Amino acid sequence: MENGVLEIVRLFKQDQQQWTVDESQSSILPLVNRSNSKALGAGMGLFVAGCHMEWTVSYDEVLFIHDGELELVVNDKIYQAAAGDVLWIPEGTALTYSAPNDVKFFYSVYPLQNSPSTGTQTQYPHQEPLTLA
Repeated sequence: MENGVLEIVRLFKQDQQQWTVDESQSSILPLVNRSNSKALGAGMGLFVAGCHMEWTVSYDEVLFIHDGELELVVNDKIYQAAAGDVLWIPEGTALTYSAPNDVKFFYSVYPLQNSPSTGTQTQYPHQEPLTLA
């Protein structure tokens, strides 16, 4: 850490990341976490077809659907988000993430310490920048 800055810039290349699907049929890569940020958490996620996960968010969350379709069930409402769509989920929302097909997404949370994934210190492979000649 220099001058209070944890990192300047990190480039996380998709092909350098390892997807490991767990028992909930999901894989979460919290790329921006306590190891490289003080406030914001972010990463990539994969829900495999048939994933059905109940959760209550303890942070504000933004999801950008990259590929596939995600159904977000809140109370008696179903939000269907497809590739290119964005969901904003306020802190305290009780929900169910449901994936009828495989879905890849980008997520961001605030504050990072309230999220079980981004509240930890985890290092992920990243690409070093090029140097101008």
